[in-house]
Amino acid sequence: MITLPELRRVVKGDVLNDEHTIQEFSHDASVFEIRPSFVIYPKDADDLKRLVLFASEKRRAGEQISLTARSAGTDMSGGPLSESLILGFTKYFNRIKEVGNDYAVAEPGVYYRDFEKEISKKNLIMPSYPASRELCALGGIIANNSGGEKTLSYGKTERYVLQLKTVLADGNEYTLQPLTVPELSKKMEQKDFEGEFYRKLFHLLDSHYDLVRQARPDVSKNSAGYYLWNVW
Repeated sequence: MITLPELRRVVKGDVLNDEHTIQEFSHDASVFEIRPSFVIYPKDADDLKRLVLFASEKRRAGEQISLTARSAGTDMSGGPLSESLILGFTKYFNRIKEVGNDYAVAEPGVYYRDFEKEISKKNLIMPSYPASRELCALGGIIANNSGGEKTLSYGKTERYVLQLKTVLADGNEYTLQPLTVPELSKKMEQKDFEGEFYRKLFHLLDSHYDLVRQARPDVSKNSAGYYLWNVW
């Protein structure tokens, strides 16, 4: 069983399990209620790496543990709910790092309302914003591939993500971005975790290519499931 002192030795950020916090994180904007064991506000990327390794070690030891990311919690499907560990990003991962002439770099805990104010100074807009634009945060928008009132004209969030920095299951940080076929081949030649990641993903999609394409809903806007048909 995971304990509060144990988790506080793993991360520099906040680890909470008081009733008020647990109750707050038991809900999103859906009708569901699931009580987490702990709520953690990671302080930085190193905290995330340590948490991933900690969870991996615990699972190998037979413990039931998972990490669930949460930004603003406005999801309407129960996505940010869990019985295990919730990682909240709005407290420390809330910086807009750069706004260029046609791009922006930001952390997942940035509220869209704040993001919109900054990019509007460059006469920019992220047109995939959802109806909850005053309440939601970028992490949830990206995780859900959100889309709102402008989606039919401008497409969903996947169209506007250039790169993602993420921590994978080996506890290391990677940059994910669209790859050309030669770039993909080079990645798959790597004799490391990243290479294995790309090899397995490619094999999964290539060997089931026709099935995946056939499963694509014939609709102008799809808000259900993973966009596997758009990966390869």
